[in-house]
Amino acid sequence: MEYNIKLHPAQTSVLVTLRHATRARYGELRVPTGLESDIFKYHLRKLVRAHYVVKADDGIYELTAEGKEFANRLDDATGREIAQPKSSMLLVVRTDAGGVVRYLAHRRTREPFRDYWGIASAPLLRGVPALDSAARELRKQTGIDAQFRVAGTFRVIDARTDGTVLEDKLFCVMAAVVDDAPEPSPWTGGVSQWMTKRQLLAQLKLFPTTARTLELVEGGAVFDEAVCYYAGDEY
Repeated sequence: MEYNIKLHPAQTSVLVTLRHATRARYGELRVPTGLESDIFKYHLRKLVRAHYVVKADDGIYELTAEGKEFANRLDDATGREIAQPKSSMLLVVRTDAGGVVRYLAHRRTREPFRDYWGIASAPLLRGVPALDSAARELRKQTGIDAQFRVAGTFRVIDARTDGTVLEDKLFCVMAAVVDDAPEPSPWTGGVSQWMTKRQLLAQLKLFPTTARTLELVEGGAVFDEAVCYYAGDEY
């Protein structure tokens, strides 16, 4: 069963019941739905096939590990997964080589925000510690090896000018300092280049949160939050 689809009310009822009761008999699951047995069995089988619910040897139903995780994110009223910010990382890499402070700037070459400059981002890999995720993703994108530290958290909400939310991202801001300025290797998702802070912030198409990201790292703040508005042709 895929996330972000709306469940039938009977399926929502089963998941909610098991979330609170842990284990329940067939009748205890069916009665709250008000459905006839044959119809209810259809919906219960869908949850079993999705590996959200399992029938134990004693005939009592319970949630699987996947079912517990999904039910915990379920909105009881709508039957949909509760929308939450996407977890990601910002990879702030700095070098002082030659006595000049430069940052590894990144230009996107894919949608959305094609050709925007800023700090490289990457997904926070499921089940992988943040420090390992950052090092792995930087190496994949640029071929550069670096040891990261967690510098803070930055929540960024992207919206249209009419207030419609486009994206909601919770960034783990990862910072690293490298001794030299190795040439970044080519990557299909973007182009990386060493720039001074002034050069980066002077780019015409620049993510509006770039300056605040650098300020967070330089100033030692632990959290920041911003809402960025875009016209229809900017996203």
